[in-house]
Amino acid sequence: MDAFQQIDQDFLLRFPGGLNDPEWLALAKKYRVVDKVRELAASLDAATLAQALDSGRTTTVVDTLDKLISRCPTVSTFERMAFRHYLAYSDTHLPLIAALDGVWRRCEAETFEQLVSVLEMCRHDKCANPAKWPVVTAFLAYADPDAHVHIKPTTTRQLAARLGVDIGYQSRPNFATYQRVREMVSAFRASSAVAHGQNYITTQAVMYCAL
Repeated sequence: MDAFQQIDQDFLLRFPGGLNDPEWLALAKKYRVVDKVRELAASLDAATLAQALDSGRTTTVVDTLDKLISRCPTVSTFERMAFRHYLAYSDTHLPLIAALDGVWRRCEAETFEQLVSVLEMCRHDKCANPAKWPVVTAFLAYADPDAHVHIKPTTTRQLAARLGVDIGYQSRPNFATYQRVREMVSAFRASSAVAHGQNYITTQAVMYCAL
C-alpha cells in the first residue's frame, strides 16, 4: 500500500461511507461558509474588476474582498485582521485589484509574485502585512477550486512529510512551492478512490483527515 492509498484507508476507517458517510456530511454542514466564500469570489468577475480599475471606484470590490477573507475558514483571525489593516491603506486598493485580475486570468510565476508583492506594500506596519500563504492562496482556491489549492503552512508541511514529498517550502509565498503543492494534491486526487473527481477544496479536506 502506497502513501496515497494509506490516506484513503485512514479516511474510510473514520468515514466508512466515504463522502456520503453521515458523519462526513454532518461535518461538511459546519463548513457551509465555504459556499458563501465561493459566492463572494464568483461575484468578482472580470467585468467587475475592469470597471473598478477603469473608474477608480473600488469600494464595492474592496468590501467584497474584506468579506471573502474575513469569512474564509482557512484563514486565521490574525491574518484576517492583518488584511483588514492593510485595506485601511487606500493606496493598496487599485494595485490589489489589478494583481488579482492578473492572477485570476493566468496564474503563473509573474502574476503570483505580483500578488504577493502587492500584499507586502504595507509591511512597514507590522499589523498590516497579509502576504501569507493562507491569504494569498485563499484568493486562488476559493475563486477556482477546480484549478487551485489552498496552503496552510503547518498542515501542508505535515502532509508533505507524510507523503515524502519535497514541496520546497519557504515562508514567503512563491509560485515554485505553490506548484509543488498543487502537483502533490493533484497526484493524490488522481489515485484516490475517495477524492477522484472532486475539487481541490474537498480533496485537501480528505487528505487533512489523515493527519
